[in-house]
Amino acid sequence: MKIKIISIGNNPPKWVQEILIKYISRFDGHFKIELIELKSEKNFKSIEQKKIQETNKIFKFIDNDFIISLDENGSSCSSIDLSKKLSDWLQNLPKVTFIIGGADGLDMKILEKSNWVWSLSDLTLPHNIVKIILIEQLYRASSILNNHPYHRE
Repeated sequence: MKIKIISIGNNPPKWVQEILIKYISRFDGHFKIELIELKSEKNFKSIEQKKIQETNKIFKFIDNDFIISLDENGSSCSSIDLSKKLSDWLQNLPKVTFIIGGADGLDMKILEKSNWVWSLSDLTLPHNIVKIILIEQLYRASSILNNHPYHRE
């Protein structure tokens, strides 16, 4: 299964890239991870216009993908629940796309097109930390599916 992660923002610093690479290298052959970094809009008249411009960029990378948007108003789930979802996606979908919005969040067009809107936390988290948590939780979910000792209860 292909997992695409689309992120709006600046390129992550080296330490974030190293952590992401570390986790991506741990995935088994069942997953191909693709990270897509899109620049945040700098020239805009309003926040809504900025979000629309960023949405247009995101849509260029989405076909008939199963879309999961990360948003503070989404639903939460445990690592075990995520592993169940991942198992279902593995069996039924060729690719899943995760979308991480910019500093001002995602436009409603993206949220409405999403198959699931997921909140990682009630806390406001820095953009790069969200990427790290997302990739770590995907790895954790896959380790649960493979009975790997990474996840402990």
